[in-house]
Amino acid sequence: MRRLPSLIALRFFEETARHLSFNRAAVALCVTQGAVSRQIKILEESLGAKLFERDHKGIRLTTAGLRLLPCVSEAFDTLERGTLLVTTAKGRRRLVLSVPPTFATQWFSPRLGSLAIELPDVVLSVRTEPTDDCHCNIRFGHDALPDAHSERLMIERHTLVGAPRLAGEPLGKLLETLPALHVLHNDARLNLWPDWLDKAGLPARYAENGIEFSTLEQAIHAARKGVGLAIVDRNMIVEELDEGSLAPMSDVEVSGPYGYWLDIALRHETLEHVQAFAGWLREQVLEMS
Repeated sequence: MRRLPSLIALRFFEETARHLSFNRAAVALCVTQGAVSRQIKILEESLGAKLFERDHKGIRLTTAGLRLLPCVSEAFDTLERGTLLVTTAKGRRRLVLSVPPTFATQWFSPRLGSLAIELPDVVLSVRTEPTDDCHCNIRFGHDALPDAHSERLMIERHTLVGAPRLAGEPLGKLLETLPALHVLHNDARLNLWPDWLDKAGLPARYAENGIEFSTLEQAIHAARKGVGLAIVDRNMIVEELDEGSLAPMSDVEVSGPYGYWLDIALRHETLEHVQAFAGWLREQVLEMS
């Protein structure tokens, strides 16, 4: 069995080395700069060696990076030739997904670059509502479905976040002076704030007022701008925390009971590209843990 680092991390390394820029590599890969930095860190930890030197002028390859680059480029050239031979003969396959809007924007979209690398012969069609032709459905919920292959990908981990400039301020002062940013569902506030305050042992009155939003994305954007504080699932703000556009205001975290599930229609379960997508999805979730 081969002992290799993550192929996604190697691909991100090659693109970063090509541009000598995390930002330009992110643009080329259709991901965020934070995603590129995280993959490079994973690769460096796996190899036990620094691949890039960073200073005020930018980045440059280390001796280890210079040794690795031609081998990685040659390997990916070979893989590309092989996949082209197969896909040209086989034709491209279509994968239809339904993904909740918040999950699509906050978690799925930043990873589309690595998905394109993993499944280069697949044409992706993403919906925000399940349809009859969906191969896979990523669903927010509590339980597995009885009539599909159903597995939980991740459970919610709610934490208190705000603009980075607020970090270090006394928590009581922040809760007294800043509005609570609430998310609505069916015109009612989700129970995020009361549950978090109860876990933190803080007065429920901090959740009584505030500003209401119809989507979690709106609440996240307002929190980034310093409008108020929000209770947000950490799984949905990985990039914001990595990039420093949001900061945790407390160590208190409320887990579950809801989470995100992958449901695959039984008639599609054995399809090769569906299984490949499910494997990629599991790998992405594991990288977060």
